[in-house]
Amino acid sequence: MLLTHKDDIAAHESFRARFGTTRTMHRADGAARLQIEQVIDGEESIALDEDLLAIPTLATLAVMWCFSHKQKFLFTGDHLAWSPVRETLTAFRSVAWYSWPEQIRSMEKLLAYEFEWVLPGHGDMHHDSAANMKSYLERCIAWMKTRN
Repeated sequence: MLLTHKDDIAAHESFRARFGTTRTMHRADGAARLQIEQVIDGEESIALDEDLLAIPTLATLAVMWCFSHKQKFLFTGDHLAWSPVRETLTAFRSVAWYSWPEQIRSMEKLLAYEFEWVLPGHGDMHHDSAANMKSYLERCIAWMKTRN
């Protein structure tokens, strides 16, 4: 079970008990306090196995992680989703209480990764080619920079 950040995780213990899954979470989000089995730390990307990469992003919280599965699926938590109105990826300043400039830096960091799906904790998911997704992410970052 990949816990991207400390809110919206109320049922994590019951899911662990029911399915016998290992929970993964960043230390800065209180993983030790929650007795999480796999605690990750730092700002460097971490391969959790050959198909799963944890990507640190300092976004809506002091630490948030995106998880990429086979460089195809990007699980983003709260800070990146699809906007059907704008027809591109979008960020949410309303949840960037930690730092909007840090959220922009986090989005720029994601440019180094290919993905075809964005699967957010909040907001709309979207599928497209990796090239188009990168273009959408670049548009999102440019838009974010106009909102400083």
